Amino acid sequence: MTRRRGQLVLLAAAVVVTALVPMLLAYAQLTVGIAGGVADDVGGPDATQSLDDATRSLERAVADTTVAVANGTDPDSHRTVAALATDRLNSTVGSLESAGTARGVTVAIDRNASAARNWARTGCPRGPGRAFDTCAVADGVVTQTRANSTALVAVAFDVTVRGPDGTATVTVVIRGVRGAVAERRER
Repeated sequence: MTRRRGQLVLLAAAVVVTALVPMLLAYAQLTVGIAGGVADDVGGPDATQSLDDATRSLERAVADTTVAVANGTDPDSHRTVAALATDRLNSTVGSLESAGTARGVTVAIDRNASAARNWARTGCPRGPGRAFDTCAVADGVVTQTRANSTALVAVAFDVTVRGPDGTATVTVVIRGVRGAVAERRER
């Protein structure tokens, strides 16, 4: 009887965990994806925190986009991959910008083609042990042909947060796998 009771308790625990997982994922999306992507109070030192929050949200979005467009592309499909990436990233950008306006803050996010080109010249993965082609840049999106497929490598953004106490701006290049690799802040 004890063994059967233990199995019943284990089964009940598994059912509870299975029910909680979707709720936790939904909560994480609300607090991190839209509402938590930009800090509530912006101005002065808080503008820097808002920039950091927006950058982290963009890092997650670029990482997710990299996985989503990783397979099924032909070699040298740079424009197609850049367009797919842009379409996927536009929803995150829109969410971050609208979350800012709901709090009385202006958040503006644009892709930066010149920062992407500069990063591609110096930071694009290459070397004698790699069989990668050169990087291509389209609309702030860096792509590269790897293993007979075109891969998303990085995306460059300008993020500006304007609040009642000031404005903060950052230009950031976010790699598809490792997150932010280059950043220039202005205040």
